[in-house]
Amino acid sequence: MRTRIKVCGITNADDARAALDAGADFIGLILTESPRRVTSEQARAIRESLPAQAGVVGVFASEPVEEVVPLARSLSLGAVQVAGWLEREELFPFDVWHVLRGDTLPDPTALPMVPLRTYHLDAFDPVLAGGTGRLADWGWARTAVQVGRRVIVAGGLTAENVEPLVLDVRPFGVDASSGLESSVGKKSPSKMRAFVERVRAADLARPKRS
Repeated sequence: MRTRIKVCGITNADDARAALDAGADFIGLILTESPRRVTSEQARAIRESLPAQAGVVGVFASEPVEEVVPLARSLSLGAVQVAGWLEREELFPFDVWHVLRGDTLPDPTALPMVPLRTYHLDAFDPVLAGGTGRLADWGWARTAVQVGRRVIVAGGLTAENVEPLVLDVRPFGVDASSGLESSVGKKSPSKMRAFVERVRAADLARPKRS
C-alpha cells in the first residue's frame, strides 16, 4: 500500500504548488490558532491557485460543526482535521480526520471502525495544538494499525526519521510541517522532495503483507 503524504502548515500558493509537485497527496491549511494560521481569504487564494482535484485539508482544533462546515464548503476542502467529532455520524461533503492528541490516548480497539474513520495522531503538547516538532506515540500507532484502524501519523517528522515509521508502523499516511520548513511558515522545496523520496523508498522496501 502506498503511504499517503500530507504537507501541513502551508501559508502561500508557491509552497502549496511545490508540495504537490514534490509528490505530496495533501496539503494542510491551518485555520485555527497557530504560527502558521492562514485567514479564510488567504486559504481561498491558495485553494484557487491549485487544480480542482488537489487534496486540500483544513486543519482545525476543536471548533464546532457549525463553524467548520460552512468554511469547508466555501473552500472546497477535501477533508477537515478536527478534534471532538468522534461521536458524530452524519455525512459531510468532505472527509473527517479525527485528531488524537493527549498525554493519554484511547484504547485503539475502542475507537469506532464502522463507518470507516481516519485517525490523525499528533504529539501531545500542553500548550500548542501542533507544529511542536515532537514525535507522536509510534507504539500506539503501531497497535492501532494492527487492529485495523486507518491512522495518519504526525509529530516531528522529517526526511531523516520518516523511513522507520513507514517500515515499522505502516500507517495509512504521514504528516509533516515544521520539519519541512526553512523558517516558520515557509517550506523548503528540497526538504519536501527529500521527505517524499524517503517515504516512497520505504514503501518499496517494506515486505508485502500476505
